[in-house]
Amino acid sequence: MVAQSPTAPRIFYGWIVMVACLLVTMVSSGTMMAFGVFINPMSADLGWSHSVLSFSYAVSSIVSGLGILAVGSMLHVYSIRLLLFWGCVIHGLGLYMTSTVTTVAMFYFWYGFVSAIGRSVFILVSTTLITRWFVKRRGIAMGITMAGSGLGPFILSPVVTWMIFRWDWQTAFVMQSTVMTTVVVLMCLVLRNYPHDMGLKPYGAAPEAPAPPRPKATPKRTPSPSADSIGQLWRRVLRMEGFWTLSMINFFCCMCHSIPLVHVVGFAERSGLSAFAAAWVLSLMSLSSIAGRICWGLFADRHGVRLTLCFTLFIQGALVLWLVNTQDPVIFFLYAIVWGFGFGGVNTQYGVVAREIYGARHFGPGFSGQMCFAMVGMAAGGFFGGYLYDLSNSYVFSWLVSFGSGLISSLLAMDLLVQSERTKAAQVTAVAGKPRPAHAAGD
Repeated sequence: MVAQSPTAPRIFYGWIVMVACLLVTMVSSGTMMAFGVFINPMSADLGWSHSVLSFSYAVSSIVSGLGILAVGSMLHVYSIRLLLFWGCVIHGLGLYMTSTVTTVAMFYFWYGFVSAIGRSVFILVSTTLITRWFVKRRGIAMGITMAGSGLGPFILSPVVTWMIFRWDWQTAFVMQSTVMTTVVVLMCLVLRNYPHDMGLKPYGAAPEAPAPPRPKATPKRTPSPSADSIGQLWRRVLRMEGFWTLSMINFFCCMCHSIPLVHVVGFAERSGLSAFAAAWVLSLMSLSSIAGRICWGLFADRHGVRLTLCFTLFIQGALVLWLVNTQDPVIFFLYAIVWGFGFGGVNTQYGVVAREIYGARHFGPGFSGQMCFAMVGMAAGGFFGGYLYDLSNSYVFSWLVSFGSGLISSLLAMDLLVQSERTKAAQVTAVAGKPRPAHAAGD
């Protein structure tokens, strides 16, 4: 932990921000990924098919994707703490009211629409804050933060399963709402929008660059005449080759992993595992992903985030084939450990790659745009996994679709790696082509 100046605190406040982001990511991911353990109990209680329940997950993902576009446009205008607070209130209300639903329309409205609007804030907040607070060690900081995406489901999935058996699925939704709201509101008190809000520089910033003073509150912010409008930022982002490549990678990647994340519990139960054992398969996937996020974050710091993204996307897609015709509980648990380790390294890289491609000014609209594609992919995978099961009474086709999506995403990531090499080559050529000053001419 490096102090920013002789008078700075011994622990850089960015690490505290990272821990707060970890907890926010943990509870938000836990409430989202625990959806899979609700499918069978709600289907048995309400008589709804897997397709109906999976479609609600698809609606939720699409609404979150649209919400992300709006949030991404507001990140550099409004306080992240304020956005996070209202997102928490809306998401908590949606989860609480989901416990009262008796019709499909009510379920789609409260879980698929209201809850998803609030959750769209969580998806961007942690990634944005880490890229603001860290220059060096950004990969490991992002990895630790994104470990919350594994820690949340690891804790909540078996706990929610226990609550469903102890009480009912309605009580489980109420408890999720209560825990999530409490944790996020407390973290809003800890988070800070920028390092310079505290008179600090980002971790690893150039030592000769003085930390800007903490800005004074003004009654009204007047935008600079030279400031870019949201429309101008979006037009530049949409002309970037990297934006479209990253967006398609996000789409196929999320389609790949959403199928096992949503349906592995139902598949494990159908294969003969108990409800608790099936929930522990999802928990082990999440636990292993924690180690993956940290290890792949370290790997990315040493070997580059784009190469790391290629590796992890291939591992995530290829190992889905392990699930085809799996029946043995031991195989389920081994799959969970190995697949989770690869899956954990995937999402960790997106924020860092996006910062490389878009820079600070275009990060908000660029990253929110690609995450919109990601949520559409989550919607497609979550829905088609259940739909193909209802058509064939088997998950084999679902796993094959997941594998194909993962393969496409890894091939696109290879193209992203080539784009990086082309950019470096163009920069070298541009520098070499500049005329040398007269005093630097040859002898």
